Amino acid sequence: MDKFKYIVIGNSAAGIATVEGIRKLDGEGTIAVISDEDMHAYCRCLTSYYIKGKVAKEGLLFRPKTFYEDLKVTPFLGKKAIKIKPEENWVELEGGTKLGYDELMLGTGASAVVYDMPGHEKKGVFVLRKYDDAEKILSEVKPGKKAAVLGGGLVGLKSADALHARGIETYVIITSKQVMSQTMDPEGAKIIQDRLEENGLHVITGTSVEEILGGDHVEGIRLSSGAIVEIDILVFGKGVFPNIHLAVDAGLETDYGILVDEHMRTSVANIYAAGDVAEAKDLINGGRYIHAIWPNAVEQGKVAGLNMAGGNVEYEGGMGMNSVELFGLPSISMGITKLRKPDDSYEFLSKLEPDKPFYRKIAVKNGRLVGAVCIGQVENAGIFAELIRQKIDVSEIKELLLDEDFDYAKLHDLKILDDEDMFVKVS
Repeated sequence: MDKFKYIVIGNSAAGIATVEGIRKLDGEGTIAVISDEDMHAYCRCLTSYYIKGKVAKEGLLFRPKTFYEDLKVTPFLGKKAIKIKPEENWVELEGGTKLGYDELMLGTGASAVVYDMPGHEKKGVFVLRKYDDAEKILSEVKPGKKAAVLGGGLVGLKSADALHARGIETYVIITSKQVMSQTMDPEGAKIIQDRLEENGLHVITGTSVEEILGGDHVEGIRLSSGAIVEIDILVFGKGVFPNIHLAVDAGLETDYGILVDEHMRTSVANIYAAGDVAEAKDLINGGRYIHAIWPNAVEQGKVAGLNMAGGNVEYEGGMGMNSVELFGLPSISMGITKLRKPDDSYEFLSKLEPDKPFYRKIAVKNGRLVGAVCIGQVENAGIFAELIRQKIDVSEIKELLLDEDFDYAKLHDLKILDDEDMFVKVS
């Protein structure tokens, strides 16, 4: 059995960041990277742009092709890890190969949900999570075809945008009453939906798909309203679930994801987890949560790698953040943007200029910014993210934060910022 000092399962944001974190402290320890995809490290969040034709295959890669060689990594690509034995410190690959380790990181990510509805097994029914998914969708894209995307979140809307750009008449079917229901407030969602519909997407809210129609290949969908929509392509763009099966089978503590501490360590001392599979510290409320976005995965992987190599670094916590530009309309939401139930400890302020369009909303709790929505003008959205991270008291400037021209310079003038990168708290 081959033995490595470090094994990383996962070859995306968290996995690559873990390798780089290790190499900051340990330049020689042997590293193996395992991935069930036979492809160099690439950015999955760009797959819709690949379908759209905006990014070529080479443009998906986020590290040079010499990365593994340069960092002295042994890649096991196209090899699926099927078992972990923590008591004996080995990982088993499909085919029976076993690899030993001293330190292990699980960056197994998440998988797209395929809903078990009648007809889901038909040809022409897809998910969009990986490069291979994008290629399968592209194989069906031909002039005159129609498509439906199930889900009004980020993946669903980006998928619909990509298909529309390819000349496919596209329907977006959303169970909830608005687009981006998990990350956007109703006012912001309306602005986005209006832009989608103005540009030719058919958005149907408050309904669901009950049956996928056709023979071997999808020919239509039956909605909960009873309406039938004729289509040739169906994309499930609604929901993912973290790939925790390896951790569960190995006896690690899990909830929705793999539970980790502030060092990204699991319940087993020499096993770490990071990325879309890790239930880690939430920056705003201090609990544990999965915020499945690229920057969080990178930061978690970096922390895990440093600690695997003997460091003592804590993860400060992540928060939900989603940004997208659809038909020339940029939007970003972060932190807490709406409440599931009334809570008087939160204060929401907003400003809307529909003719521009410009929309901004902030959420404040105990004087501190805990959430923001920006639509139309997002260039300075980083200010809001930093104010949230630094837990700055914004009581005296909360109204100013809604101004379209609010920027770093104004923070400096108000003595909330003492240079471009350093915030100082004010009471």
